[in-house]
Amino acid sequence: MKRLLPAVLVAALAASALPARADTLLTGFAGVAFGGDTSHTRGSYGGALGFIGRDGIFGFEVEFGTTPDFFGRSSDSGVFTDNDVLTLMGSFMLATPGNFRLYAVAGAGLLKTRLADPDRFFSIDSNDFGINVGGGFMGFFGEHVGLRADVRYFRDLQDPNRNGSFDIGFGNTDYWRAVGGLTFRF
Repeated sequence: MKRLLPAVLVAALAASALPARADTLLTGFAGVAFGGDTSHTRGSYGGALGFIGRDGIFGFEVEFGTTPDFFGRSSDSGVFTDNDVLTLMGSFMLATPGNFRLYAVAGAGLLKTRLADPDRFFSIDSNDFGINVGGGFMGFFGEHVGLRADVRYFRDLQDPNRNGSFDIGFGNTDYWRAVGGLTFRF
C-alpha cells in the first residue's frame, strides 16, 4: 500500500491539471540593440520558446539572443574584430488574455560578452549573471500564426568585491533591445 500511495498522488495531481490549457509559443525574432554600451545601433536576432495559459495571464519563456559587433565593427575601431553579446535567459510573463496580448516580462540568466583583437593577444570572454525587463505585444491572425514585438532592457550583475562575501552590483554591460518576429502557437 505504501508503494502505491506515491503513484496515486502523482495520478491525482496530473488529473487535476488536465483542464488547464497552455499555449506553446515558438518565436524567431530580429531587431536592434541600442543605448547603454553600444556605440551605434546594432543588429540583434534570436529565438524564444514560451508557455502561457490560453485563457490565463501567466507564462514563462526561455530565449536566446545574439548581437554581433556589439562594441563596434573592426572597420569602425580597428581594434576589436570579434565581439558580441549573447543572452540566454528565462523570463516570467504577465499578459492580457485573447488573440491580441499585451505583456510584461522580467527574467534572469546568462549574459555573455566577448571581445578579441585581430591577433588574439587581448581577449575578454565574460560569462555573467544578467537580468532583463520589458514588454510588448503578440497578435495572432488565426489559431497558429502571429506577430510579436517587444522592447527589453538588459544588464549584467557582478560581485564588485570578490572577497568571499555575497555582494551583487550592476556590472559593466547594459543595453536596450527592440525586436519583432513571427510566432507559432501550438
